[in-house]
Amino acid sequence: MKAFKTTVTSAIALCLMMSSSMATAEITARMGTSLPDSHPQTLGAQYFSKLVNEKSDGEITIQVFSNGILGNDVNMTSMLQSGTLQFTVPSTATLASLNSDFSIISLPFQFSNEAQADEVLDGDVGKSLLDSLNNKGLSALAFWENGFRHITNSRRPINSLDDLKGLKIRTMQNDLYIGLFNGLNANAVPMPVTELFTALETHTVDGQENPYTVINTARFFEVQKYLSRTAHAYDALVLLASKPFMDSLNETQRQIIHEAAQEATTYQRAESRRLNNELLAELEKKMEINEVSEDERDRMGSSLQPLIERYQNELDSGLVEDFKQALATAKNRN
Repeated sequence: MKAFKTTVTSAIALCLMMSSSMATAEITARMGTSLPDSHPQTLGAQYFSKLVNEKSDGEITIQVFSNGILGNDVNMTSMLQSGTLQFTVPSTATLASLNSDFSIISLPFQFSNEAQADEVLDGDVGKSLLDSLNNKGLSALAFWENGFRHITNSRRPINSLDDLKGLKIRTMQNDLYIGLFNGLNANAVPMPVTELFTALETHTVDGQENPYTVINTARFFEVQKYLSRTAHAYDALVLLASKPFMDSLNETQRQIIHEAAQEATTYQRAESRRLNNELLAELEKKMEINEVSEDERDRMGSSLQPLIERYQNELDSGLVEDFKQALATAKNRN
């Protein structure tokens, strides 16, 4: 009888140990970014990883792979859908291939400052766009920031619409951006950002368009002489999780991911804006920089009006109307 009690006690202890081990089983996830460690995209990813680890008491670890090591934005988004990667942060322009309504964020010359973008994207319009990815194998957690986009090239300063004529400008692999630069009389050349430096260095393309943070961290100033401050479009990023991965977590773990995502959003946007402001001064030492006048920006915007109207007509009419109203409200406040 004593031996039986000992056996039962040992079995119970073993079960408790196994239960405890299962409850604290560690989860390791991977997160890919397309830009270097010094870019706000990757800085945000690293901070998100840190928050998730802290909030889960080490139960969830997210390993960050930067600089396109795991592929470009299109590749990594596809990996999330298949469940072979857990997190990434693509541009909304990339996500337009999954839901064309994301193109509304990238329409040229609509946001005047970051505060306007925050108000629109953090409101009902932004939530509707994020939720639209749920049936695409993705769980969209928050909008992050890449910033206002400006044009660099190796041939001449762009002071007017006429200066863009004939320039080969690399764009994202996105129909809107291709149409945007063709509409400005340039020659749009779509390609992944991971291939861009070599293309600029070999003059396969004359120029490109990106926020200051990308221009600096990708060291485009080494192969580009001119930077023209066009602020022709605002570029948002989306913090994405793999839906198969999120579905594999329990409710507490999912809540940790969502809380960390919101805190990381505040940090990432602040870093993006701080660095964009600081880097402009740094880039002035490395490139010839000119500001495009409001009159010329208006002229560029007018030349793109047919493109803007065509896209608005192709998108969900309710979303377009809600976006216009939200933007008008944001402009009144900011």
